[in-house]
Amino acid sequence: MKRSKLILLIIAPMLLFWACETTDPLVNDVQVDLVTGNFESALETVNTALEQDSSNYVAHYYKGIVLASQAWEMEPPSTRQPVYENARTSFDSAKDLMEAQPEEPEELEQLTNSVVSFWADEYNMAVNIQNDDSLFNATENPYETSLAHLENAVTINPDSAMTYQVLSSTYYQLDQVDQAIESYENAMELLEQPAPEDYEYLVSLYLYNNNYEEAIELSEEGREVYPEETMFVQFLADAYIQAGDRDRAISLVEELIDSEPNNPQYRRVLGTQVYQSVERISNQVSDLYEELFELRQAARNQRGQELEQTQSEIESLESEIESMEQEIDELSAISIREMEQVVELVPEDEEANFILGVIYQNRAANLFERRNNTMDNEEAADYDRRAKENLEKARQYYERAAEIDPENPENWRSLFQVYTALGMEEEAEDAMEKAGMNNSSN
Repeated sequence: MKRSKLILLIIAPMLLFWACETTDPLVNDVQVDLVTGNFESALETVNTALEQDSSNYVAHYYKGIVLASQAWEMEPPSTRQPVYENARTSFDSAKDLMEAQPEEPEELEQLTNSVVSFWADEYNMAVNIQNDDSLFNATENPYETSLAHLENAVTINPDSAMTYQVLSSTYYQLDQVDQAIESYENAMELLEQPAPEDYEYLVSLYLYNNNYEEAIELSEEGREVYPEETMFVQFLADAYIQAGDRDRAISLVEELIDSEPNNPQYRRVLGTQVYQSVERISNQVSDLYEELFELRQAARNQRGQELEQTQSEIESLESEIESMEQEIDELSAISIREMEQVVELVPEDEEANFILGVIYQNRAANLFERRNNTMDNEEAADYDRRAKENLEKARQYYERAAEIDPENPENWRSLFQVYTALGMEEEAEDAMEKAGMNNSSN
């Protein structure tokens, strides 16, 4: 999977608080063992203390310290999680007992600082691997290693939304989308107020994973919290379309257009989302045309019942193609209508002009495909005429986009294609130069 650079926050860990002097022999003994790395002896000390008094919150606290310190020394990082789980249990027990005291013990603040410190160590290791190119390249299986550190961080401190956010992106890099979704759901629960970008990321994951109901529900929530963000309308439309409820998607955006007819963003959403359906159907039709061609070729060498069967399949396929092409025509008309409204409302919108060029160019390609597959010469001529008319429309909108931003090579590449198809050789050569496509080394 291609690596995408992540901008991850590195946290400065808080140092553990070690008392320089204490009259508690338990603490003195454990601190000595920790300094010398004698974890087994330290554990024996705190366990003995807990056997004598299970409510000894200092013993619970230091048991957490010992276990977390021991986990940090273990290699590889993927082996640490069970020990961190035990450490977390000890910290939780200590915290519960401390909070139940008549007066808050000073160790409670130390406990919080200790947990943050162990969490930060693991978290920072994870993000350093992903942020530092040299470390990334020097680490075997860098994403897996980073993931192990993040899982350790979540284990010792499950209350950090930031950890779950990075954990989610790391799972995604490893193509573990279900886990990426679950991690970001955890982050959303921990965030006091998720930002628009948080909604955007999780909705995108839902759509990527075909979780349309969840995408719709979260988009509705995002739209309610951030009504000025039109991207949630786009997400809703996309989710409905991908879920097969195109009419609901169109109805949703048309309601918004009716309420704000001069809002170009809603029209842009409808035009682009509907056109995505056109592209999907067009790809399906292209596949059906290939199947139709193979059946027609096979029919040439068939006789009798075999031929009748093939002809029946051809008729069925032709009927299916005709129905889908009618749908393409209807949806293309909606896309064109809405995007032309965008251009009318915002004439200097380069993207809208470019999108219209794409729609008309692909419309022409579909008509040429129909021309090449019809057996009727008169019908073929009509398809050819209509295709060239659409190419001419594409030319006009691409030229307008290039006029708005002459430095964008995509505008000129598209114009080169259209000029070539229309037989405009001089214009095609000029567009090729402006697109940077005439490199002598090619």
